[in-house]
Amino acid sequence: MTAVTFIFHGYLQQLLKKKLRTVSPLVHHFERRASVKDVIESLGIPHPVIGRLTVNGLEAGFDQILLDNNSVEATPLTAPVNPFIPTILRPVPLKKIAFIVDVNVGKLALLLRMLGFDTMYGNEMRDSRLAEIASSENRILLSRDRSLLKRKIVMHGYLLREQSPRKQLIEVMRLYDLSSKLNPLSRCIPCNGLLVPANKESIMAQLEPLTRKYYHNFHICESCGKIYWPGSHQEKINDFINEILETVRQDQSAGG
Repeated sequence: MTAVTFIFHGYLQQLLKKKLRTVSPLVHHFERRASVKDVIESLGIPHPVIGRLTVNGLEAGFDQILLDNNSVEATPLTAPVNPFIPTILRPVPLKKIAFIVDVNVGKLALLLRMLGFDTMYGNEMRDSRLAEIASSENRILLSRDRSLLKRKIVMHGYLLREQSPRKQLIEVMRLYDLSSKLNPLSRCIPCNGLLVPANKESIMAQLEPLTRKYYHNFHICESCGKIYWPGSHQEKINDFINEILETVRQDQSAGG
């Protein structure tokens, strides 16, 4: 029987199985040979939300095998996370900010696209496919599904704690410090394709009479062909973005 002492910092303590949340330090016993990742996930915590691990005071990776009387400390991902820098836990850094979102938080995908972030989403995709894409395309997997995030091939990911799409957006923006990386209305919200300028004459037949008469600047989605123009909805979107940015700024100020 192997006995390992665990100390979980911050919100990791709340992710433990309910009966374990009030125990710290936590002494856990197990019989089989196991990695630190496997043991921590058996306690309820998906590995992508961990920002730093130490075993007996030394920084460790997820694959380290735990031995009897080892002492483990785990610290959560803490804002601002910089996914462009390799770490022991995430040796393959991102080259750009890109997301993949599962069906449990599908509305978040639309908000991220509205702000210009490359965000894949398909409500028919199985968990295995979501994990494969996150791994092969170096995307951050966002979900409220712990079992999905526990898949070993997921390197960059986050377990969303908020329930409303608006609060989830704020949560993600704060964690990855996205306020300065926005490119609003540069992507097609339904399909994620990039928007490019469109010549009015070339799309005239697709426009309604009043749109044809009063608007002159248009963009078209490279992927699905949806046409966009600056209407009253754009002012509402801009107001929403400013509100989100102000909330993020206030949260960051309150957090120090």
